[in-house]
Amino acid sequence: MPKTRCLFCLAVFLAGSLVQAQDIDPRAVRQAIERGINYLKTQQDADGRWKMEGSNDMTGSTAIAVIAMRSCGVPANDPSIQRAMRFLRAFAGEEAGNNYSLSLQTMAFCLVDPVADLPRIRQNVALLVRNQSRAGANSGGWSYNSSGGSDLSNSQFSILALYEAERVGVRVDDATWRAALRYWSQTQNQNGGWGYSPQPSGSGPGSIGSMTCAGIASLIISAGVLERAGATVQGDRILCFQRSESESSRQIESGIGWLADHFSVRNNPNSGSWHLYYLYALERTGRMTNQRFIGRHDWYRAGTEEILAKQDQHGGGFWSPGSYVISDTAFALLFLSKGRRPVLLSKIQFGSDDAWNVHPNDVNNLTLFAESRPLWPSEMTWQIVDIRQATTDHLLQSPVISLSARDWSVPPNEVPALARKLREYLDQGGFIMAEAQPGGQAFDNAFRALMQRVFPEPGYELTLLERSHPIWSAEIPIDPEHLRPIEGIHYGCRTSVVYIPPVEGKPSLSCLWEVYRHFNRDGIHYSDVVQQQIDNGLGIGLNILAYATSRELRGKDEIPEQIIRTQVDNDRRGRIFLPYLDYGETNPAPNAPQNLLYFLESECGIRIEQQASSVTLADAWVANYPLLFTHGRGTFQLQEGQHQRLRAHLERGGFLFANAICSAETFASSFQTEMRRVFPGADWERIPISDPIFSENNGGFQIESLEVRQIERTPGQQTIARTRQIQPELYGIRQSEGGRWLVVFSPYDVSCALERTSSLECRGYTQQSALQLAANVILYAIEHWSAGTR
Repeated sequence: MPKTRCLFCLAVFLAGSLVQAQDIDPRAVRQAIERGINYLKTQQDADGRWKMEGSNDMTGSTAIAVIAMRSCGVPANDPSIQRAMRFLRAFAGEEAGNNYSLSLQTMAFCLVDPVADLPRIRQNVALLVRNQSRAGANSGGWSYNSSGGSDLSNSQFSILALYEAERVGVRVDDATWRAALRYWSQTQNQNGGWGYSPQPSGSGPGSIGSMTCAGIASLIISAGVLERAGATVQGDRILCFQRSESESSRQIESGIGWLADHFSVRNNPNSGSWHLYYLYALERTGRMTNQRFIGRHDWYRAGTEEILAKQDQHGGGFWSPGSYVISDTAFALLFLSKGRRPVLLSKIQFGSDDAWNVHPNDVNNLTLFAESRPLWPSEMTWQIVDIRQATTDHLLQSPVISLSARDWSVPPNEVPALARKLREYLDQGGFIMAEAQPGGQAFDNAFRALMQRVFPEPGYELTLLERSHPIWSAEIPIDPEHLRPIEGIHYGCRTSVVYIPPVEGKPSLSCLWEVYRHFNRDGIHYSDVVQQQIDNGLGIGLNILAYATSRELRGKDEIPEQIIRTQVDNDRRGRIFLPYLDYGETNPAPNAPQNLLYFLESECGIRIEQQASSVTLADAWVANYPLLFTHGRGTFQLQEGQHQRLRAHLERGGFLFANAICSAETFASSFQTEMRRVFPGADWERIPISDPIFSENNGGFQIESLEVRQIERTPGQQTIARTRQIQPELYGIRQSEGGRWLVVFSPYDVSCALERTSSLECRGYTQQSALQLAANVILYAIEHWSAGTR
């Protein structure tokens, strides 16, 4: 059953440029969800039911309300949920009503308390299997009852119910799934879409958006149960590269093609009704195919914008007033809640063939494994991104991107653009995980050459990661017998590129993820030899993800559509520069000053210069930069003659802000020592909380406390980042007693937080706290520099 979220991975080639989507306000999404939940609660009867106007069916409307509320995070012990479940349990089995109601009731049982309701789930599954049509064009489908007919809407909900039952351990026989797979295969129209009613050879009336989404998702689920994975196990042997193209994959791709050609979020394509029912199905299609884009369209952002605009804004919180207000409100909530699930990683489609996807379920299975771990969100998603069509902003919707293959089919003329895109992604805090499959010498050579293009400057080479690196223990300690060579590039406060070269005689990590059985519906158990390999392979993969993300993921609605900034106005008058003071060591956080400037521009209205730069004290033009920024991990040391030059620069109106990368004590002590040489006789002062530097008076923020990340690492156990509130800690050197601050230093890390990276190696301020603190420091410097020049 694990393959239901990716029985295949679509090789979708997009025509034309992608449609620019609007940014989503996460507060608006949360508020819309809260209003929708509150509306449903106000419409619930005292006995727990929700009524559908003009219909005697109360089981279905009650169940869909429960499903929506649980998907939005309403706890199972909420009084509204508990009242509804008592009502549903009183009408289980034959009493539930038609197949719609029976299916929805089954899904509610699975989502709320599957252990307590296991007998009811089994009873409902038996009824759904019995009600499946078995003859003629309707064979494998479902209708409202067991009359032998079928329609694709009832059939869709029956499939969803059986899927949820399998997920909680109620096995459905293969004959039912085979019949369902045939049904959905045979009812597809020749143009790739599906209509409401089955027709011989797909010759029925026009395809409809909602039913096409139903067909795609139902094929994914049915084929996911039955079709072979991309790797198998025979005894103690793991056989990789077993993927074979299936008819289901081709049909699903054809369905996506129809949906892309007729894409809309304003209406149900080729239908004048069932708008929110369609959007609920669209969300499921996008999520199950792991596609961020359907054709040229970002389905989640476009759909969310439409749903937010359609909600009642006069205090009701509902959608689509009328007979179907309960179900339509539930459909809208399901889109908003499920669609915004955080993206754990993106699998990169690259090259001219499908070599990038030799194990189509690898990333999906790794995500399922992460969801089962206590420190991770219980519901995440992953995406497939075509690197040729995606912009850097598209890549930045995911904290990690994954590349894996044996062969390398990227045309040579496309490699420079690919390298620039990956460098931009890393510059903005991204993380690359790459693996060469056994026998993949072509990929190994090409990836190494690609990294040399990504980092042409010295100091950023692939090097073997030491045994003490957190990726060996961040989540799961790895058995020494299952260690393998892993290389990395340290960039931007952490190892930002992790590369697993091919190891002959060993299955690749992606192969081990492929054979992982999350649900194990067949009850097959691997030998100890195989299971140990799988467990350690999953452990390495999850360690890498824990290291890359610190388990701190954002929902889709929380990530801006556009992150890369471009400066349109070339007038540099009055702009603020913040160059990095280069003292001879490799800059560990090259994007920190510029990211701080972007924050000052967006939040404080400061005109900034977006051209990043660095200066040394040997440069004659250092005098043109009154504000300087520096940081480091190792020893800070100035050359002979530079102490006097820096002092003269600062006393003529300059200012220096420094911080210790990841709170490194070596840098902190050496920097403070060197500044005493710059200002003999001066001493460091702890800047009091009452100082103007912590005040909003300079156009910044009123700061009384800030949040810092502390890293807890126990040998043989997980590495965890915890946060706590502290009073901000800054030290400074004044120009004279009571005068302005010339140098301000933070012993806690600021720069790595400004890099937008999360690392299980780094102790310091959280990103928002670092931005506010650093902004206040620079605004203080601007104010006092401006005052000194008037």
